[in-house]
Order: sequence, then structure tokens, then C-alpha cells
Amino acid sequence: MWRTSLKEQRWVPAALLATVALLSGCANISEQTHAYLGSPEYPPTAPGAVQILRAEPKRPKVLLGEIILGVEGNPSRQTLEAKLKAAAAKLGADAVFVVSDRTHVFPFVYGDWYWGPMGVTEEAHRHIVVVAIKYKADSL
Repeated sequence: MWRTSLKEQRWVPAALLATVALLSGCANISEQTHAYLGSPEYPPTAPGAVQILRAEPKRPKVLLGEIILGVEGNPSRQTLEAKLKAAAAKLGADAVFVVSDRTHVFPFVYGDWYWGPMGVTEEAHRHIVVVAIKYKADSL
């Protein structure tokens, strides 16, 4: 019969947690939603019904506000789209169109005063800006 000490048993959950954290990667998504002043308020819509468009549609619409995502790491496209749809649904939007999707790369030089620079790394921050819209009822 295989026996382990209590001390060894405590390492198993910690090792499992560390492995899951490493394999899942680190991604942080911050969201800021700004409703435009004077825009009408609509009841929330279902996130699954919100469309993500690459350009502003020609149909008559009401502009509701902006949603800004700050992305660190490399989350999946589905994760980003779900976050946008959930935020737009809270505004009552039918769709969002992308205004800006840019990645800023920041170099980091680290070292000390005595030895000087010891290494350089890069950190990327992605900023996505979309505008939430509600189609006008007479345009259907």
C-alpha cells in the first residue's frame, strides 16, 4: 500500500493549482463603458443577439455610447467578443462597430546602477474601442 505523509499531500493541490495557472496563461481584460450624454436609455438586450461589425452600418441608428477594452496577455477572440457583447447588451444595443483596434508595445529595460542594463523585454497592451448602436424601428 502506497502511503504519503501529510506534508507531501499538501503539495499536490498547490502543484495542481500552479500548473493550471501556467497552462491557462495570464490575460487581463478591463472594460469601460461610457453612455453618450443625451442618448436614450433602452432595456438590456440578450448578449447573444448583439452583432459585432467591422464598420459603421448605413442603416438608420441611434448611437448609445462607447465601450473600451484594455487587453493584456492573449485572450481568445471568443473571450473578447463575449466581453464586448455583454457590455453592449447592458446598454440595450443591437450591434457594435469597431472604431479602433490597436496594440501598443512598450519596451522594458531592466538592470541596476552598477552593472547597467541587463535585459530588455516587451509588453503589449491592446486597446479596442467600439460604438454601441440601436437600430431605429422604422429601418427594419
